[in-house]
Amino acid sequence: MATATRGVRDDRMLTYTRVLSGVIVPFLLAAFVILYVFPGETKRLFAWTIKPTMTPMVLASAYLGGAYFFVRVLRERRWTVIKTGFLSVALMLVAAVRARSELDPGRPLTWLMAVGFVAVLAGSGRLWYAMEVRPRRASPIREGL
Repeated sequence: MATATRGVRDDRMLTYTRVLSGVIVPFLLAAFVILYVFPGETKRLFAWTIKPTMTPMVLASAYLGGAYFFVRVLRERRWTVIKTGFLSVALMLVAAVRARSELDPGRPLTWLMAVGFVAVLAGSGRLWYAMEVRPRRASPIREGL
């Protein structure tokens, strides 16, 4: 039987993926605690005031889900298992950009959150690009089977 060498996608996780995930998790957990435990204190503790009280608690669930996702990314060995989760990250950032009129530019937390969102968007975009377009490694494949 003849063998040919074809490119096979390298499905291993990059160190960059794990580092980005490890950096993001504490911020998501902090946002979850602020929004879920102190929903009436968003004017003081969060980047913008959210009313009524139930709304920040619902938003907290998205932050907790994000933290869970990035913890899974830390533990996963294969890119293909978690790559679609980054679509949700992009959608969350789109929602944040749409809500920018609610932000108070005079508050330091607003700027911290804005920088964080931009960093996550840029980091996730770079990660997606690095994982999807990296070179394929050669692997012998039997033909004719």
